[in-house]
Amino acid sequence: MKYTEDEAFLEITKRGAQIRKKKQQRQVKILSAASFMLTFALIGVLGVVGDFGLVRGQTTYGSLMLSAESGGYILVAVLAFALGVLITITIQKYRKMKEKL
Repeated sequence: MKYTEDEAFLEITKRGAQIRKKKQQRQVKILSAASFMLTFALIGVLGVVGDFGLVRGQTTYGSLMLSAESGGYILVAVLAFALGVLITITIQKYRKMKEKL
């Protein structure tokens, strides 16, 4: 069975769109997994380096010179920032995908 030029062109564009969509989905999954792992790595580093239970005067860590009660606020701020970045990236990806279709 032969295709007409219009049918062949439509089939090619359809397949191209499917391939692009799969590629974008794969990229979103990779970026999400990387963000997730980096978030927990950051939490782990804060737990190891922070030593929020004891404040021993001046240190070279800058923000870690704060009192023991401020550690939770810093952690919440970092997590909120990471969540904001993820939401922004997701919205931008969604808008780009919507424009292409």
